[in-house]
Amino acid sequence: MRISQSLVLISLVIMSTSCTSTNIFTQGSVSPEKFYSSITFTTSKSLIIIPVELNGVQKNFIFDTGAEVTAIQRDTLVGEIISVRGGSNRVIESGSETVNSIKIGEVDFINTFATNGNEAYLKENIPNYGGTLGRTVFDKSNWLINYPNKTIELSNKELADDSFSDIPLLPSSSTPYTMIEINEIEYRAIIDLGSTSFFNVPQDTELAKELLTNYSFTEHTRERYTVGGVQTITELIGIVPILTIGDNIFEHVIVNINESSQIRLGMNFFTDYLIYIDNLNHKFRIKLPD
Repeated sequence: MRISQSLVLISLVIMSTSCTSTNIFTQGSVSPEKFYSSITFTTSKSLIIIPVELNGVQKNFIFDTGAEVTAIQRDTLVGEIISVRGGSNRVIESGSETVNSIKIGEVDFINTFATNGNEAYLKENIPNYGGTLGRTVFDKSNWLINYPNKTIELSNKELADDSFSDIPLLPSSSTPYTMIEINEIEYRAIIDLGSTSFFNVPQDTELAKELLTNYSFTEHTRERYTVGGVQTITELIGIVPILTIGDNIFEHVIVNINESSQIRLGMNFFTDYLIYIDNLNHKFRIKLPD
């Protein structure tokens, strides 16, 4: 699978709906009650593409931890019309629905809230494209992603051991926010596996000013896909010598500065690792393969 030369920023944030956030994120159930399954996945420009049975029909979905809700590919909008914002800060109208069955391996996510709309670019570039999986699915399971081996395990039980290092998440939000440290200053960042960035910084932030003052950057123009379609952007690209998250130290991190909604750690930041999304304890954990 291939997506042109664009970075893909899928992440959806609901801007307006008559449903309450609690109802949206918690409605539905998982079958069986105690579950475990293991699947293989493919990739497209580093994004994880997983096979899903959507109401019994096999589809390919993007795995997107930055999305508040699951999004279903529909040629026309269905259900209540709501507003959603993507990773580039663009706002569009979307449909909304309750999906009877989202089955991943042997695990069935029942009556899940989702948005819907026509993402024509992704439909054209990802074979049998079904949509993106967001927090309305993620929050109901633990996920162990072995990116080098292209496998995912999901379960309601613990899937990692003490050999993993913690990436602490902020306790005040169910969104996967963590604190990064650069030059002894901390900044909030989202862990967004639905973005192909390594480390993306909005151009109007204090962090962007800090980086541009201390490091060298080169200008680059490219196409980017996000909510609302493809756009041509100009950005600055450089290297951050050291970035710290908890007890984890990352060296020579590629950073791109452009117009975006928030500081994010994208999928390319984690491609060398096993990634454990620990919803039992509200944390991410990582380790290099043995």
